Amino acid sequence: MKIILGVQFEVDEPKQIQNNTMKTIINTQKIKTLSASFFALVLLSFMLTSCSKDKSNTSLSAYIKVTNSAQGSQPQDFYLNNTMTSATSVSYGESSDFVTASTADKQGSFKTSGSGTVNATFNLSLAAGKYYDVFYADDNSTTTAQDDRTAPQSGKARVRFINLSSAVQSNVDFGIDGGAKLVSAIGYKAASAYYDVDPASAFDLYLSGSSSALLSIPALLQAGHIYTIYVSGTSSASLSSHVIAEN
Repeated sequence: MKIILGVQFEVDEPKQIQNNTMKTIINTQKIKTLSASFFALVLLSFMLTSCSKDKSNTSLSAYIKVTNSAQGSQPQDFYLNNTMTSATSVSYGESSDFVTASTADKQGSFKTSGSGTVNATFNLSLAAGKYYDVFYADDNSTTTAQDDRTAPQSGKARVRFINLSSAVQSNVDFGIDGGAKLVSAIGYKAASAYYDVDPASAFDLYLSGSSSALLSIPALLQAGHIYTIYVSGTSSASLSSHVIAEN
């Protein structure tokens, strides 16, 4: 109540304050509601994005070719995480077709075909879209080499070399037959880089540093194709070469 010139006036101040207070409460509730809605939208967006990424990751694949380079071994079955992946067993000197595998770290194993006897167990880290050669080698050992699918120069073939012979005690060199060496000092179970060569090329294997060929390697290569050439054998007398077409 206010008194002006002796006249009393009723001023509804509490009501005004009450109205302002109610507006403040309502506005605060609106802000809280909007904030909660915004947070829910952000959370939903994050969950959808995460689910999308997880789905994408599980759909990506790697590709594996299996080769038995262990001379005198029985045919081998290849397993990933205890699941057989090779359609047929792989005998010495043979390679499987590429099989598709999901990415991530896995356990690989070779088992004697028909018996289930485990001969080798090893870890594999597979990246999406990549190709791998997995070798069962002498002494129940293994090695894995990632492929490079880069196309060769026009009119050329592309080749790399792998030493898988336990008979060779020292490093080896590979060269063009009758020509220059391409790569030197390749150890047991090691792979060289890739080289573009003429399709008609043949190759020689040398003990590292030697100029006398230890083995001649005939190779019928085709232009535009990629190859892995490996040597195997448990003795000098049984050294042999093998050509794998990668594409």
